[in-house]
Amino acid sequence: MFVEKALVCALKLLPFCSLRPLNMLKEESKLNFFLELFNHSSSVTIKKSLCQFVEAISSSLETKELAVILGTNQTLVKGIVLLLQINSGATEFGIRAISALCSHESNRRNLVTEGAVDGLIAYIVAGERQEIRNLAATAVAALELLLGVEGAKEAVIRHPSGFDAFVKMVFRVSDHGGSESAVNSLAIVCSDSVEARGGAIRAGVLTQLLLLLQSQCGGRTKTKARMLLKLLRSTWAEDSTYV
Repeated sequence: MFVEKALVCALKLLPFCSLRPLNMLKEESKLNFFLELFNHSSSVTIKKSLCQFVEAISSSLETKELAVILGTNQTLVKGIVLLLQINSGATEFGIRAISALCSHESNRRNLVTEGAVDGLIAYIVAGERQEIRNLAATAVAALELLLGVEGAKEAVIRHPSGFDAFVKMVFRVSDHGGSESAVNSLAIVCSDSVEARGGAIRAGVLTQLLLLLQSQCGGRTKTKARMLLKLLRSTWAEDSTYV
């Protein structure tokens, strides 16, 4: 209880303070305490608070080196990814933490290795089912960054709902948040894989792209959507399976 209150109070002060004191976590003993607290606490409040610290650290130039230390720590990243795959009150804080960690290129390989691709896909799909879309755009933007890492594209192709997650984000009636990242991500995955193109087509991407092109989305997004549509149409035309 005391730890929970202390973390909440510290978070309230963060916007008004320098983050340099947090660099104490570079010390092995203090980092180990942070990890122990995150991984062994059953308190949702503690997990939410520590995710907020990870987000703040990863978003500040004052703690850039620490952000890489945290992002390349297998234990911490695995714990945050787990939050994305379970229905907990800390899930959205986990999304923000993963997104912030992704902003550092040095972290991305470890994020992919520890299952961030699967976790982010699971979040997007679950959000669509529950009509909870507030951080879906953040999740798909993080996925776009991770797709530059070896093994990430394969993880999308292998995931049972991988293409469904991206395709549903291509066009949404309520808003176009995440559309460009979804289109970019599909282009990356499909560019050199006939299997991936087939998966995207079966998930209904052609219809979603046509809807996007008729919408009020930005010109850059429409240009990228046309390029992806052209790439996929060649596969669709060549294979009667999709007709």
